[in-house]
Amino acid sequence: MGEAEARPFLEAGEGHLAAGEYPSAEQAFARAVEAAPDSAVAHSKRGVALAHLKRVDEAIAEFSKAVALQPGYAPAYSNLGNSYREKGMLTEAVVAYERAIAIDPDYWVAHQNLGGVYKELGRLTDAVAEFKNATRLSMRQTPRGSVRRGCLGPVAVALLAFGALITALR
Repeated sequence: MGEAEARPFLEAGEGHLAAGEYPSAEQAFARAVEAAPDSAVAHSKRGVALAHLKRVDEAIAEFSKAVALQPGYAPAYSNLGNSYREKGMLTEAVVAYERAIAIDPDYWVAHQNLGGVYKELGRLTDAVAEFKNATRLSMRQTPRGSVRRGCLGPVAVALLAFGALITALR
């Protein structure tokens, strides 16, 4: 079996993810992995479902498999970073996000995620720069009239920059 056989399972899994039905999503993506064991997408999507189920170690294994299969797959690196961040492995998270950005400099989600981990690390200037990058890139890539989910808007970025400046002046 291969990619074509995995497609119905991937589509079903996406529907379950969208509905917040994470156990069903994980089962569908597991079937996709069975159908196409060399599919980076199937492994990455299964990792997303596992992360939602708080099975972070298993998610890390799936994302790691995805990037081993397809080293140029930026979303898998960003998701790997999210899982590392969830476990408090912030240095590893930074490396994963930076790898995602090196692969796809316009991948605004990775910039946003990197900004968040920089903020946690107290690297506020770097965080503000990444949040600005994320906002700029998402505005460029988001169709007019649609909603950007999970990205800070210009006012939030300005407030973060102001907070970083105040902190630096103390």
